[in-house]
Amino acid sequence: MEITRELLAAYAEGNVSESERNAVRQYLTEHPDQLESVLIMMDEDFDIQLEDKDKDGHSRSFDEELDTLLDEIEADESDESTASVSILPLMSKAAQNVVDNLCAIRCEGYALRTLGIDVSDEELEKEAEENRWLKPEGTPLHCMGLLSEKRGLYVSRRYGCSINEIIRSVKKGEIVIAAIDNTELSQSPEEARKNDLLNGKTPNHAVVIQSVDPNKEEINILEPSISITPKSYPIAVFQNAWDDSSNYIVILSNQSNYEPHPLDLDDVAIEPELMELREAIAENAHEVWAKTRKDQGWSYGKERDDAKKLHPDMLPYNLLPDSEKEYDRLMAINTIKLVKKLGWDFVKSIK
Repeated sequence: MEITRELLAAYAEGNVSESERNAVRQYLTEHPDQLESVLIMMDEDFDIQLEDKDKDGHSRSFDEELDTLLDEIEADESDESTASVSILPLMSKAAQNVVDNLCAIRCEGYALRTLGIDVSDEELEKEAEENRWLKPEGTPLHCMGLLSEKRGLYVSRRYGCSINEIIRSVKKGEIVIAAIDNTELSQSPEEARKNDLLNGKTPNHAVVIQSVDPNKEEINILEPSISITPKSYPIAVFQNAWDDSSNYIVILSNQSNYEPHPLDLDDVAIEPELMELREAIAENAHEVWAKTRKDQGWSYGKERDDAKKLHPDMLPYNLLPDSEKEYDRLMAINTIKLVKKLGWDFVKSIK
């Protein structure tokens, strides 16, 4: 449904159908910058008095009216009938709203020196700029850790993590860098909720986790771009700020503690027409694999023989057993889901 100014005005007046109301509220959750305009239309264009009495005769302030609307939008957002994919903030940039744009660089510099690699922040900044990992607004989340990779560290990037995962990594001596919304470190949970609904979830800062004390419900974080002195925050406050990055962390270590942590794609629905795309991707993936093997001297054999370079799957895709096809199909469907999870979509050209 196209969301026009006329439809927003009708929504503010209360003159919309149920489907239009749901569409507008979904639109407002995805475009929080438009919410203020809707509130202004409610106040001025349609003479809704923000100091009117509620049904119990109590005076309602502007903040109360705003809270009511935010509650309704949040309820609709969590409704299964209007729920959408939780997009991962792949392109968000750490440091776009902080002191400078170097917080992720300085976190990595701290991590590298802590793990015994002598390097200056100035050297890292220059290298990041040359490789386009550092943008004028900051470091994209997916680029965090690349400087450490080049220096031989083990690097793991993970979304959807928990405080317990942070605790385990810190106890193992690993360096944990977390992406957060810095503004929410100074806000109450209620203020953080309003901030997210009005401005969207905007991770803008990178911090190093120093320690976590579950008994005191405190977490100590270091902000190398601001101070060398760690600060303590209630875990609940940190959690609100960290949620804005879909709980993204980068784990750095000089020893292998690899634990696979694939993205959770369960909330991504696939339209029926994309199932054909799945089969095309699966078949082509097999063709790429088979061509690579053939170029390396492999050929068909009933039994796999690495010495003779024989493989039973050196066959056309349609002749593969279903068990092998499922491997390629799973890869294809997860690729489609991942693209959607990261905020892109598929558009079919009409021919």
